[in-house]
Amino acid sequence: MTEEKWAAKVLQISSRLSDRKALGQEILAEPELINYSLKFIQEGSEELATKAAYGLDIALRSDIKILKPYRSSFLNVLQENKIETVSRIFSKICELLTSEFLKNENLSKAEREQILSKCFDWLIGNEKVAVKVFAMQSIYNLSETESWIPGELKAQLELQFDASSAAFQSRAKSILRKLES
Repeated sequence: MTEEKWAAKVLQISSRLSDRKALGQEILAEPELINYSLKFIQEGSEELATKAAYGLDIALRSDIKILKPYRSSFLNVLQENKIETVSRIFSKICELLTSEFLKNENLSKAEREQILSKCFDWLIGNEKVAVKVFAMQSIYNLSETESWIPGELKAQLELQFDASSAAFQSRAKSILRKLES
């Protein structure tokens, strides 16, 4: 499929789950659409970027491994993204990548550093709770790769705990317990 046809198809969807699933299925069937989707997220309008991210979200929840040939592009777009909805989706993708890393250790040191940097930015910054929860889980998933990570993660979770939502506190408690053991 051409970039123009993919853009037109992406713009046709709504935020309904059935539309997002259909887009995700197309990406699963034709993984090279990931490249176009990342380009739309980086360079497109907010509407095109958000809808492209919806499709990526569904596809990568089904099979995170299809991102491998595009991981470098994803990590570059990850660093530059400023769209709130895309941040939530990207934070979930980071969690999926780091969960896969726990099984297969398939992220390079540079890739882990990019993910950690962005996830700490999200955790420390003024982000919605879903982004923070996915970020803290991603950081925890990588906590054994560098000796400084557990202490920094624990400090951030404790610092934000009392002023945070129940959802944040629930995940933070779980991670703090794991860090203590």
